[in-house]
Amino acid sequence: MHSVDEDSRSFMEQERTKSGASDWPATSDSADGLTVVQVKYGDRVTRKSVVFHGFAESGEADADQLMDYSFWVALTADKVILIDTGYDIAAQDWLGEVSRTPTPEGLRLLGIDPADVNLVIATHFHYDHVGYIDHFPAATIVASRTEYEYWVAKYAENGLVGEFATPRDVTAIMRAGDEGRLRLVDGVTEVFSGITVYPVGGHCPGQLLTYVESLSGPLILASDAIHLSEQLERGWPFFAHTDLDEMVAAIAFAKELSARTGAPIIPGHDPRVRTHYPAVDGPANAIATALG
Repeated sequence: MHSVDEDSRSFMEQERTKSGASDWPATSDSADGLTVVQVKYGDRVTRKSVVFHGFAESGEADADQLMDYSFWVALTADKVILIDTGYDIAAQDWLGEVSRTPTPEGLRLLGIDPADVNLVIATHFHYDHVGYIDHFPAATIVASRTEYEYWVAKYAENGLVGEFATPRDVTAIMRAGDEGRLRLVDGVTEVFSGITVYPVGGHCPGQLLTYVESLSGPLILASDAIHLSEQLERGWPFFAHTDLDEMVAAIAFAKELSARTGAPIIPGHDPRVRTHYPAVDGPANAIATALG
């Protein structure tokens, strides 16, 4: 077990740094041995002053900020779990993103048929995290009840104009509910053996943080609870939030969980993840990073 001071540092400062390429999928005799990869499907160049709340008060010079757009795959011997699903809106979208590899294509490069996905954890309902839901007809969708009720109410009131959620995505999740494939969680929940979700809020009312016991050790997949490493290093909140205090508390909670478990924190949009973990071997080498 590492010391608290070491474990609470951001992921790129910890000793899990690896180099080279990694076989995909890793083999395991256990049906519950989880292999985890991050799949980059797009990117965006913005400015630090745009994405960090209160950046102007920091006194630091503004600079470009590169953001990756990703989803995550956890694989056992016989199950496929997705944490988020990317987005299926045209390239050069609202904020200037460039979508490079549609989620179904990214999965196929990993040798995964979207129809074989068993479980999807929708960490929140923003468009860049819950696209393509209809492409996973066999999957149970896990989401926070708070998140679901918030966005369904807004949809019912025709209140999605100007939001980072779309009718297309919200209704896809509602259809999963009609089909009996929606599981709503109200608190800390182990949704699959070795995968626990924590409703932390902040960025969205029901934002989930995902803790995974991978084959090579635990991981904290922050998704949009923590977008970028600077939020861990400087304490800067992200500009988009429904509750600023909850967002600050979510960052503190992730750091405490990291300190307690030794799990590195993987920010949801940070390009540095790809420089500190190896790319997978094979056709997905250019987009997939082996995390555990």
